[in-house]
Amino acid sequence: MNRMKKMMVLMCLLLTVFANAQEKKSLKEIGELTFLGVDFSQARVFGADETTEQFKEAFRGINNLFLREPKKYDTAKAFDAKVTNDLDPSIDLIDGISKADLFTQDENYALTEAQIAEGIRKLNTGDAKGYAAVIMAGLLNKGRNKGTFTVVVFDIATKDVVLSESFTERARGFGLRNFWAYPVYKTLGKVKKIV
Repeated sequence: MNRMKKMMVLMCLLLTVFANAQEKKSLKEIGELTFLGVDFSQARVFGADETTEQFKEAFRGINNLFLREPKKYDTAKAFDAKVTNDLDPSIDLIDGISKADLFTQDENYALTEAQIAEGIRKLNTGDAKGYAAVIMAGLLNKGRNKGTFTVVVFDIATKDVVLSESFTERARGFGLRNFWAYPVYKTLGKVKKIV
């Protein structure tokens, strides 16, 4: 009888694991999502001379590129899905960025899973349903001309992360907006490679 109980417990555990595995979606299974832009609220800048206000203006400009240059910043192509762009949630967070939070002396700064989860909770998704995607900015390292961005896809209702992948890309371009827009563009181009 004791052996029977162990078998039942094992079966229940296996069924639970299998059920949870079935709930997770891969990017290929998501046919429609809302793109919320580039969230710079947790970004940290290392080695730059520009002011907080100059960066905030550049961050707004980078988000607006998804509307002004839709062929270059093609979210539907990147996510291989029907995409609705709603950039307001990320743009709204830019005003709350302070000088104390934006600049860092830590060249190794990286977003943690807890920061990603908190960032998702802060995004106002409004009436959107289903799945959403956001690109979260991490370290913007002017000294090394590199920007790290994390692509996050999550379930809007539960705020559960479906996938999260970070990319560190070279920054380049004329002007502050274009310099940091380039690694966003390169990151967007790698979204299809996420399994």
